[in-house]
Amino acid sequence: MREKDIRPRELLNEYLRLSEQDATTLFADGARDVVPCVACDSGNVLPAFEKNGFGYSRCSDCGTLFQTPRPQLAVFEQFYVNSESSDFWAKTFFPQVAEARRTAVFAPRAAELAKMLKDRGFEPRTVVDVGAGHGMFLSELVGRLEGASGIAVEPSSEMIESCRKLGFEVREALAEDVKDLDGRGDLVCSLEVMEHVHNPLRFISNLAAFTAPGGWVFFTTLGADGFDITVLGEHANAVFPPHHLNFMSVEGFDILCRRAGLTDVEVLTPGKLDVDIVRNKLSELPELLDSQPFIKALLNDDTTAAAFQQFLAQNRLSSHTWVLARKPA
Repeated sequence: MREKDIRPRELLNEYLRLSEQDATTLFADGARDVVPCVACDSGNVLPAFEKNGFGYSRCSDCGTLFQTPRPQLAVFEQFYVNSESSDFWAKTFFPQVAEARRTAVFAPRAAELAKMLKDRGFEPRTVVDVGAGHGMFLSELVGRLEGASGIAVEPSSEMIESCRKLGFEVREALAEDVKDLDGRGDLVCSLEVMEHVHNPLRFISNLAAFTAPGGWVFFTTLGADGFDITVLGEHANAVFPPHHLNFMSVEGFDILCRRAGLTDVEVLTPGKLDVDIVRNKLSELPELLDSQPFIKALLNDDTTAAAFQQFLAQNRLSSHTWVLARKPA
């Protein structure tokens, strides 16, 4: 898999352009609050960089990278309703890559998660997918779990209609506004949502609340320890406010889950794209790593680069992060 397979450059560049435009037009006014580390709650943080008028800091205690000072929640709620970039993603970007993502992302991810659960002797009957989008992952996963049914939680009316057509029970709302799913899910999933949320602890606590005692929470997101984010910093396409706000470290994920009352936390980084992402950025900004000739040499050879990507995944150094945690019985 290559980045262009799931994020064609032309579509990605337009999405990033619209995101930068939204950052300027929709967040020009309004109070911003300095927030402590979104993972461990430490105030021991240092400014890292600024992008699109949004500051990012890194926690000196757990290594988490996060956006602060942060616009207030009401502004973000309006942003997701009114922004051109969100509209472009839902109506143009995702439909053009949907089937490619089903094949390259959703189906393999569902198969691996089903195997992980089987290895633990766990057979979920009800799966709740928070931020279900068009329901592709939920469909792929439920199809691999004998006797399982799915509940989709998704605020987008256009996307939730796709979930209805797939036969899932739905909640057309943000997770924070859902009041009738407590304890319903044997397995509660959330893919690529954590990086967007205003309050990660509140979000994970909601996932935990939806989970039945003894059940499992599974989410995927972007991690601060990842090679592409660490090397590229503010130049990383993954860091694009106002959409992506939170990049927990491996340690930070563990701390955050335990703060939400979850146990048996396992953090994996099975990513495949870090090297390709950095290579693509170097084609745009060839001078970016002039001060790091070793990394440039490492990436120049295809065989070495492939082995390095495998090393990153195996040592929890890819930015693509999976977290599996259990709610105590």
